[in-house]
Amino acid sequence: MVDDSSESPSSKRTSIKNYVSRVWKESSVTAVSAIVSTGSVPRKVFRILVFVLFTAGFLYQCIQFLSYVYSYPTIVNIEIKKPDFYLAPAYTFCNYNMIKRSKFCHKYPEKCIIPDEKFCQKYSSYCGENGTKVPKEENFFSENYPTEGTFDLGHDADSILKMKMGVEGDEEASGPYPRIRQEGLNSLSSCYSLYSRVNSPLEPLMKMRNVWWEKSLHEFVFDPEEREVFSPNERPGVVFAIHSSFESVNPFEKGIFLRPGYSYRITLSMHEEKLLPYPYETDCVNYTEVWLSNNREGPRSQKSCQDYCVLEASIYCFNCVPPMVTYPSETRTCSAEDILSSPCANTSAEQFGAADKVFSNCLNKCKDDCFRMKYTYDVLEIYEVPEWTKEENNKQSRLIKVAIDFEDSEIIALHYKPQFQEVEAFSYIGGFIGIWLGVSLVQIADVFESLFRIARYFCKKGASDRCRKSTASKNEEV
Repeated sequence: MVDDSSESPSSKRTSIKNYVSRVWKESSVTAVSAIVSTGSVPRKVFRILVFVLFTAGFLYQCIQFLSYVYSYPTIVNIEIKKPDFYLAPAYTFCNYNMIKRSKFCHKYPEKCIIPDEKFCQKYSSYCGENGTKVPKEENFFSENYPTEGTFDLGHDADSILKMKMGVEGDEEASGPYPRIRQEGLNSLSSCYSLYSRVNSPLEPLMKMRNVWWEKSLHEFVFDPEEREVFSPNERPGVVFAIHSSFESVNPFEKGIFLRPGYSYRITLSMHEEKLLPYPYETDCVNYTEVWLSNNREGPRSQKSCQDYCVLEASIYCFNCVPPMVTYPSETRTCSAEDILSSPCANTSAEQFGAADKVFSNCLNKCKDDCFRMKYTYDVLEIYEVPEWTKEENNKQSRLIKVAIDFEDSEIIALHYKPQFQEVEAFSYIGGFIGIWLGVSLVQIADVFESLFRIARYFCKKGASDRCRKSTASKNEEV
């Protein structure tokens, strides 16, 4: 090693070029030391050219790699989990018949009659016991009645859901919620939900995995109330949907139709997804953290957030809630007249533009969920009328039994993870240095030491020159 104390510029007057050459000759970086020690000019030029090209290649590949790393790419790991507890779904159900006949005739007795023999011959399955009133034929179209009467005339939760078994706790069905049928804006049904946590301060229901049996069960018994069908053209039945407890759905769109007198076995599979927040490309939002920080209020999933935005824009625009909006609200439900007569019905109107701005600003906040549970299911329909469907008078009650099997022994989990950890990125860069320059960390430390010595030499030489000039000027003055 070169003795720095003996190489002081003031004592040795060593040229910068010679000192730098001696320092690099001692360097453990063979490419640099070989260039400095080579006496042949052509060979030195060739080695310098190779070193510059390889350094450029290393820098290019390193910059490209770091650019990719700082785009925060992700990879998906598929895991098979066997959790002790998992997020249970919610259930939403509605009677397919929007208006309960007995309620209608009680509220509008002038629009109902006691059917005669001719009427009962025409609608044999529609006539009930003697003295039962039915709507007049001109009143058969239930969509002619205002949306305000949907809850007053609809079916109650207790009259639809007769029994639930294997269900944790004594939680009652929430609702009623207006859900639109596809026939028109005024075709509304009263629907109810079990374990829904939309716009709720309650924690979601966590179900414990059944270790004694391969499958865990929820069982429900529904009564479609066939004798309460409003018009003979109505099809009796119940619509039933299984969904996330953080989302509200319309069973008429995303549910299954349950027929009277049938038994259904639904096999439920669960898929878990975990995403990464910004700056990763999945750019998700932890809605649970947002919900907790907001005093347990607000949406708890992306879909629920989007539904809330539709609700806010609708109230701003119509001062009521259109029937297709599923997010719960105390605001009254819009009628067709409310929507058609609103300035927002004209897309070029100023109010529509303002409402659209409110909706867009809200929607920008609705990113993907960092955690979500998806439910898929297969339905087996069985026609059977066992003894439990018989009444005392031995008439068929036409109840509907639903058994839900949870395939909870294994849950498929999709977890998004960073493609590169810090250690991995460091290893990649180390590999690039080794391939292009053949340099190790020890040699890099040696390079920095050499640069430090050269810089220190410059400082010493500069200080020595200033000292000599100062001494010379003093001597001249004397």
